[in-house]
Amino acid sequence: MKRRDFIKTATALSIAGTKIPLMAFTRPKHLRKSSGNWGSDRIVLLIKLNGGNDGLNTLIPIQDINYYNKRPNLGIKASDALPIQYDTAFHPSLVNSQHLFQQGMMSIIHGVGYGHSNLSHFRSSDIWVTGSGADRVWNTGWLGRMLTNDYPDYPANIPDHPIGIQMGSANLLEFQTEDTNMATMMGNNDSLYKIIDENYITGSTDPAPQTYGGEELNYLRGIDESTYEFSGIINETGRKGINKVEYPETRIGLQLAVAAKLISGGLTTPIYRLNHGGFDTHANQWNDHIALLQELDQAVFAFLKDMGGQGLLDKVLVVTTSEFGRRVKENGSMGTDHGTAGPTFLYGSSLRGDIIGNQPDLFNLNSGNISIQHDYRQIYSTIMQDWFGLAVDTVTQILEESYDAIPVINFPLTTDHPTTIPSEFKLHPAFPNPFNPTAEIRFEIPKGSQVKITVYNITGRIVMQKDLGFKPSGFHRYILGPKGWASGTYIIQVEALQSILNQRITYLK
Repeated sequence: MKRRDFIKTATALSIAGTKIPLMAFTRPKHLRKSSGNWGSDRIVLLIKLNGGNDGLNTLIPIQDINYYNKRPNLGIKASDALPIQYDTAFHPSLVNSQHLFQQGMMSIIHGVGYGHSNLSHFRSSDIWVTGSGADRVWNTGWLGRMLTNDYPDYPANIPDHPIGIQMGSANLLEFQTEDTNMATMMGNNDSLYKIIDENYITGSTDPAPQTYGGEELNYLRGIDESTYEFSGIINETGRKGINKVEYPETRIGLQLAVAAKLISGGLTTPIYRLNHGGFDTHANQWNDHIALLQELDQAVFAFLKDMGGQGLLDKVLVVTTSEFGRRVKENGSMGTDHGTAGPTFLYGSSLRGDIIGNQPDLFNLNSGNISIQHDYRQIYSTIMQDWFGLAVDTVTQILEESYDAIPVINFPLTTDHPTTIPSEFKLHPAFPNPFNPTAEIRFEIPKGSQVKITVYNITGRIVMQKDLGFKPSGFHRYILGPKGWASGTYIIQVEALQSILNQRITYLK
């Protein structure tokens, strides 16, 4: 039995509530905190669009006649799509994503994939989760190698909180190290607690036999050792945390709702791996893709709104991944077949709100597939380097090669990748809008300047004025917290570089 299948079987037994003990192990003598190599309280939530998302019908090239020629049935009309640039529009299901993009809360990276693409779900998924190329087979995951940098003696000594949580999938290779696995697998916030309470026998010191089965047993003991220790804190933070918004009753909605409760409750886990399946759309793509993208769109929007309402939005970054894209030409079953590259979406308040890259050239295809514009490991470099602040040399060591981070994150933590200086004074749309209790006012200035924010009510009376002092060039944010305001519309005025920019915002008391 393959290790992946072995894990899936053991996990299924646990979730089913069987009384068969999974295994026995020796508990560690003490816990320890992180060595602090990355020094960040930031969190990334990785959502896999499992099955291979069709990027061309997600981010539609509305000006490309070849798109419509190759997709006479599946091509989405420009009049039905949601425009975001002159040549680009969202699938009609991505209503909230259009809103987020317009507010600078979303960045898009075109053409993400890898050279010599493998069109097998299993092999391509393994390539993505290990960080390898198509010509190499690795047995450790990119997240496992990254976390080993901070927890080199895991699981002999483990931190107070889980360092990686995975939901919705039994494939744990992404968190695999040379010696163990660093993921904690769960369903809802108390499922692990129930599993531990019913299924574990502790205190045994029996060594595993020196056989292949013994190696598999040690592998599972490593996972379950941390699971046992972490079940209590997951249960505690899950019960302490709250959801301030209603989440859609979908699998991805539930996963994000649980993650939000854990973050709200104080869990310091830096990495969540979530799963949104069903994207292998060989047939009936039109209807299936509508539902899949709508579920993603609604769930991510609820999560960001929830985090914003709890003052936690700056801590989180949501990133989509998929093992490959789809072919350009539709097939005879009203679907699309396995392809190569596709777009990656990033959501959060710390993004520049850009589209990186160009719509694919559909006149110059490779065996019916679009060209790669960005290696998927550039996404990983961006997360590790700019989001978590790992040094470039460390990231290169983890990936065994250097991949340039993509400049989508404002104020990257690493000093190796400075923030791009804006070319003009910009006032981004406030978020959220309407708002309660706070809204984030975001602006960019091309050079240092004194900055002042003034708020007027609809009659023109000043209700608030704040001198922010001198601000250097770059992206800035101000949290607007009204005191004694009535519900209604207000005018936000930001003054910098002898210029004034205005926008309307609505407060709902």
